[in-house]
Amino acid sequence: MPHRETILLNINDNEANRYAVTRMMQAAGFQVREGGTGAEALKLAAELLPDLIILDVKLPDLNGIEVCRRLKAEPRTAGIAVLHLSANYIRPENKVEGLDSGADGYLAQPVDASELLSTVRALLRMRLAEEEARAAAVQWKSTFDSLGDGVCLLDGHGRVMRVNQALLQLLGLTEERVLGRPFDELMRAAAGSEAELPPSCGAVLSCQEETEVCLGGRWYRVAANPVEGQEGTAVGAVRILTDITSRRELEDALRQRAVDLAEADRRKDEFLAMLAHELRNPLAAITNALHLEMATQPEGGESKSMRVMMRQSQHLARMVDDLLDVSRFNRGHIELRRAPVDLRQVVQHSVEARRRALEEKGLHLEVSLPASESLWLEGDATRLEQVVSNLLDNARKYTEHGGHVFVGVTVERRGQERQAVLRVKDTGIGMSPELRARVFDLFVQAQQQLARSSGGLGIGLTLVRRLVDLHGGEVMAHSEGEGKGSEMVVRLPLSEARPVAAAPALETPPPATEASAGRRVLLVEDNEDTREVLRELLEMWGHRVEVAEDGFKGVQLFPSLKPHVALVDLGLPGMDGFQVARRIRESEGGRDVFLVALTGYSGEHRNQAVEAGFNLHMVKPVKPDELERLLEQLP
Repeated sequence: MPHRETILLNINDNEANRYAVTRMMQAAGFQVREGGTGAEALKLAAELLPDLIILDVKLPDLNGIEVCRRLKAEPRTAGIAVLHLSANYIRPENKVEGLDSGADGYLAQPVDASELLSTVRALLRMRLAEEEARAAAVQWKSTFDSLGDGVCLLDGHGRVMRVNQALLQLLGLTEERVLGRPFDELMRAAAGSEAELPPSCGAVLSCQEETEVCLGGRWYRVAANPVEGQEGTAVGAVRILTDITSRRELEDALRQRAVDLAEADRRKDEFLAMLAHELRNPLAAITNALHLEMATQPEGGESKSMRVMMRQSQHLARMVDDLLDVSRFNRGHIELRRAPVDLRQVVQHSVEARRRALEEKGLHLEVSLPASESLWLEGDATRLEQVVSNLLDNARKYTEHGGHVFVGVTVERRGQERQAVLRVKDTGIGMSPELRARVFDLFVQAQQQLARSSGGLGIGLTLVRRLVDLHGGEVMAHSEGEGKGSEMVVRLPLSEARPVAAAPALETPPPATEASAGRRVLLVEDNEDTREVLRELLEMWGHRVEVAEDGFKGVQLFPSLKPHVALVDLGLPGMDGFQVARRIRESEGGRDVFLVALTGYSGEHRNQAVEAGFNLHMVKPVKPDELERLLEQLP
């Protein structure tokens, strides 16, 4: 409120008294206006809005009591302080009547000058305090109502004594219908009588928590806080309701999105697994047919095109294996078959398996392995060979003709731990910093290969990282930039000492005492091409073969053939391979046959196959040399 000079209005019909009071007030620094009648008092009060009126009770027209009543009844002048002066009406009942009319003070004349001045100043201080309180109340109410959250104050009985506009809008009620009502009653009405409300919506004043509740189809966070008195007991409470509907809707949408993504991811993994399985059947037929064709050629008589087809079919088989492994990783179905492993031997096997492919591209291969230091670790030899092979394939893929590939292993210590450090370095196309940061992510390939002529699915390095993680190691990629080659560094924890004896590989048939030929073989396979090529291979090796295109026929043929070996596809129509194995094991002579499961799902059904009675689990496309060796070694 802007500052102005204090104005007093002095109303008295006695000129001498009026003059004396005016001079006294002016001497004290007040601006004073005068009047002699009640009518003048009302007129000047409306025009000047003085801070205080010194009003004589006895006036010629309206007495001071009536003037005071009219002033207090008018909103515009109700805030003006009124001090009655009277020389005639000085009995107690006169003072009571004057004060009841709204006057703020009542003095009898003659009055001491100092008492009059002190009373005027006291009434002005009171008026100033009231104005400040009113301004603060207006400001508080304005702020209270401008809050976006619904807020209310409860009294000691849990009833609403203050409420802002936001909460009134939320409840859909007027202030008159809310004030004085129990808060929990209002919440039940808003939520529906059957709804179960949290404690924050109740009448317990000591409640101090935040909960969420649905009111009228919208969600609110209700914050409850007690108002404590001097002795620490709750004398009231504050309730704050915040609309969180948008947040809840977003959370629900995100949850649903997560469910949808998980379902899409599950379907993707199932699709990859099914795709890999379906690819294995034609791939098995192609690979075995090529092997059969090359086996019938005179030594060195196979054509260049046949060698190309064989090499590319093997490459396709590796990609299918990688694709299936990624699917199994994503579903948590990869488990290591741990045993003591010589990392030196793993690297040598992998290098020899990839040497020809590297040399055919004109790449110079350099290998450096420690001559004497122990490189034993607990791991899965097959999976570790997969790590090294994928790194070599990656180097070959992105290194141009005439380049250089280095494979080396060193031993380093990190604290008390010995680590094998495998490095595969090439002089290929290199990597940008952006590519290096995500090179181990799924389906990432170097962007330079726009035509994707190098082949691959961009999953080899993803498998490397996941397999290394499973072995408790780490893998990093290094490159000085595009065109400057790349280096992959794998760190694996080593055992402190060489084991006494390495554990034998799982799923290996017992060694034979002598080579065997002419075995009776039952082949149960629904894919015609795979079935016929395998039959021809088996017969070429000198075995007697009976074939069945489904499980029912396979079970029917078993008693008459009494096979030494039964090769059974797991994905048969009608009666699957697991059922076939159980039926054979239950039949006469079924305990003696060597049952081999053929599947396109890699290790997915290994445990089920063992439970069904299979002795061995082989993944399509079955390598002909492994199958031939199996039949030769069986006792």
